[in-house]
Amino acid sequence: MSYQKCFLKNVLKLKSTTYIFVMISLLLGSLQVYGQQITRTPYLQMLGEKSVQIRYRTNQAILSEVQVSSDGKTFNRIKKSNQTNTEHLVLIDSLTASNKYFYRIKLTANQFAGDSTYFFKTAPSIGSQEKFSVWTIGDMYPDGPYQKNVYEGFKKFIGNKYTNLFLTQGDNVYGGGSDGDFQTNFFQIYQNGPLLKQSALFPSVGNHDYDIYPKNQDHPDMAYFQNFTLPTKGELGGLASGSEAYYSFDYGNTHFICLDSYAWGKDNMRIFDGPSDQLTWLKNDLKATKQKWKVVFFHYPPYTKGTYDSDLVPDLINLRAILPKVFDEYNVDLVLTGHSHVYERSKPLKNHYGLSSEFNKAVHWPQSSSGRYDKSTNSCPYLFSTSNTDKNGVIYVVNGVGGGPGTLRYGVTHPVMEYSLAGQAGSFYFEIDGNRLDAKFINEEGNVLDQFTVFKDLTLKAPSTQTINYFDKLELAATWTGEYVWSNGDKTKNIKVSPTENTVFKVSDPQNCFQESFDIKVNPPLSIQNVEESINIPFESLTIYDLLGRKTKEFKQNGTINKELISELNPGLHILIYQQNGQEKSMKIRTNSY
Repeated sequence: MSYQKCFLKNVLKLKSTTYIFVMISLLLGSLQVYGQQITRTPYLQMLGEKSVQIRYRTNQAILSEVQVSSDGKTFNRIKKSNQTNTEHLVLIDSLTASNKYFYRIKLTANQFAGDSTYFFKTAPSIGSQEKFSVWTIGDMYPDGPYQKNVYEGFKKFIGNKYTNLFLTQGDNVYGGGSDGDFQTNFFQIYQNGPLLKQSALFPSVGNHDYDIYPKNQDHPDMAYFQNFTLPTKGELGGLASGSEAYYSFDYGNTHFICLDSYAWGKDNMRIFDGPSDQLTWLKNDLKATKQKWKVVFFHYPPYTKGTYDSDLVPDLINLRAILPKVFDEYNVDLVLTGHSHVYERSKPLKNHYGLSSEFNKAVHWPQSSSGRYDKSTNSCPYLFSTSNTDKNGVIYVVNGVGGGPGTLRYGVTHPVMEYSLAGQAGSFYFEIDGNRLDAKFINEEGNVLDQFTVFKDLTLKAPSTQTINYFDKLELAATWTGEYVWSNGDKTKNIKVSPTENTVFKVSDPQNCFQESFDIKVNPPLSIQNVEESINIPFESLTIYDLLGRKTKEFKQNGTINKELISELNPGLHILIYQQNGQEKSMKIRTNSY
């Protein structure tokens, strides 16, 4: 019998109820020392180039302690608190940009939470062209298996690839928005897998997050604001907002802006009520950023024909009259929203602020392609420019199906949308790689149902002509990031060529959306020498080529170009490259049969 069982048996034999109560309390207290558990697994907040904040929750008040390692073996960096807590927030600083760090959480002297999956990657340096990835969801209402299936579908799609950022488009929870709702319907869902403990989480707030609270931004009792630590002072780039309801941050070459499209600010104004503190901050923040890409995410959609109709809902009508004008003025590239429980994705859109009946594709669609870039008809990428913005437009995505599917309320699609989908739950994912953005909508099975690609500031090379000497080597490079088909069969972005005659090298993408041409002129080869003139020339090494540049013989040791060596060559023309007195020399000879 264990010590604990024996102890309880003896206690229960005692007649004094007071004594029993005291002793059982002492026993349970002693057991709790060894029962410390994490009840909310770690999630990453405020991740930047040099620091991150790690949050987690325990069932008992203990000291916060996180240990960090660069190799996953030696945890020699320790950050801890001086006070016990159940709600833990640990700052890890003095880090290096674009670097991978492992971490573990200390619970007792010999008990840690953490394994090889507990790691994060710091943000790239501001302006870096380094590739990164973003997963986004909206409206995660707990309706049957959909929410879990959407996450499982994403995990199937992404496999072992790392996801840098995790964004939400509001309505993170339903049914009240309490801390219990967040624990059950958010944290316990997404802690099942690598996402929360590896990817930096930047949420936005929706109307259901406010359900049981006053509709005031930054309300101190509201679970959303208690559970997330967000940049209010411009700590991660952008202008200080003074509010966790709306904020901005930089990541690599991209500026992200989160808005609150529902609640009242400290000025008693909502963002769509007219001039407001939030709207002023938004304009100033967009004006100040110098980043190549601009992505805005919030809850209410300016354009939708899903479970809500943006032509009929007054808040959406008012929002559309204000925000898209700002996005157009400051050249926002991508706007992510939710609220309407469908998936919708527009073409690049410009100067459309009215009802759907007022839409004119000849006026409001600067580009006609579907943007899918999948070899289907009219699907070349969208092309944006920072210097000539007339053809840019803003791509709007409604992604309100993180918890389940909805229907088109009136059975029609919004005309600004290139793609509309009802009845499917899913998530939205995109990657930014320098001047290229690739985005995909992923369903519960992990299948891609919609996709689009944007290139920004892509200037294709005009056809060029270069002249090289016979047998010289030359490196050619395509301009864009992606796939390549060269006329000589190569598939890489950069190729090395050594033509022996005038040759035009062409490269295109597999869909023939981009083509570049390089006309290489080759100077005539060396003058032809008679064999007699080549007899008895000493060399330290010798390589012989035919006129197509193919190596036919090679001598790595000292020797002599003489009649005997030449007699071994086939009749015809040959190029001889040889080392003599440490210098490389060459000549062209004609041989005859002896």
